[in-house]
Amino acid sequence: MNNKACSLQREASGWSTEKHSMDMARSRFTIVLATLLVTVSYRPAQGAAEKAATGLEEVVVSATRKADEQVTLQVQKTLTGDPWIYAEHITVTTQNGVVRLEGIVGDTGELFRILRLCRKIPGARRVVSELEIVHNDPDGG
Repeated sequence: MNNKACSLQREASGWSTEKHSMDMARSRFTIVLATLLVTVSYRPAQGAAEKAATGLEEVVVSATRKADEQVTLQVQKTLTGDPWIYAEHITVTTQNGVVRLEGIVGDTGELFRILRLCRKIPGARRVVSELEIVHNDPDGG
């Protein structure tokens, strides 16, 4: 019976040492993870402190885009060069790549042709139509 008690005690002490070693590994992992998180969160703050120390400030550039002027010219050239479009009553403006068309057209076919051609222009990110359809039917219909 004495041997049996000793073997049970050895098994119990072996289990507790395994548990103890798992707890130690878990606590080491937690410490390493916390250290990494502190290091990562310190980096951006350190960069901001360096910028403040050097006296660098944010620069905002506001200028007219040459690309907008080029897109406007290309749209006007495309519309006047198309034999199916009467471009004399259409105003084209471009701002930040958004082409705005204003004016009047003769029918829906002309309207859709204008929109399709304008969307193919390189640099035109979006086409906004403010075009109105005015039917010039000589019969008054």
